[in-house]
Amino acid sequence: SKLGAHYTPRAYVERLVIPTIMEPLRADWRDAAVTAEKLMAEGKREQAIETVSDFHNQLCLTRVLDPACGSGNFLYVALELIKQLEDEVIDALVSMGGQQSLAMAGHTVDPHQFLGLEVNPRAAAIAELVLWIGYLQIHYRSTSKHPAEPILRAFHNIECRDAVLVWDGYPLP
Repeated sequence: SKLGAHYTPRAYVERLVIPTIMEPLRADWRDAAVTAEKLMAEGKREQAIETVSDFHNQLCLTRVLDPACGSGNFLYVALELIKQLEDEVIDALVSMGGQQSLAMAGHTVDPHQFLGLEVNPRAAAIAELVLWIGYLQIHYRSTSKHPAEPILRAFHNIECRDAVLVWDGYPLP
């Protein structure tokens, strides 16, 4: 507690992640799904598949930042919830006759999209591991196939620095 470090329970994390990250993504997904459904009804299957694929691409480009990530609980919860949404998107794509292999081809939501800043080097290292272990657990819950090689990559997406007091160009000459 003297360091200002503490564990934030998942319920508290979800109270932030759901309205700030998931609700906007789910609204975009609802729009894409309605558009795709309309296109399918009009017999425009390829355009419907493209609409869902475009949304999947948007998920794969989404970035989440925790400027005081500690051991990565916020980032892990965000990863898990976005991966659940990705599963829904891929299921919709498959039901339209699209490719299920998008995620297997390496085009998937993965830890590189989840960025963190943390002053404690040990916590920063743990956060990176939490993301990878969490990602692998999520992956193996939905399939027995291995993710694209290399399975673990050094993205350096968790930086050990102070988000408030350090900026590009610090220290001044």
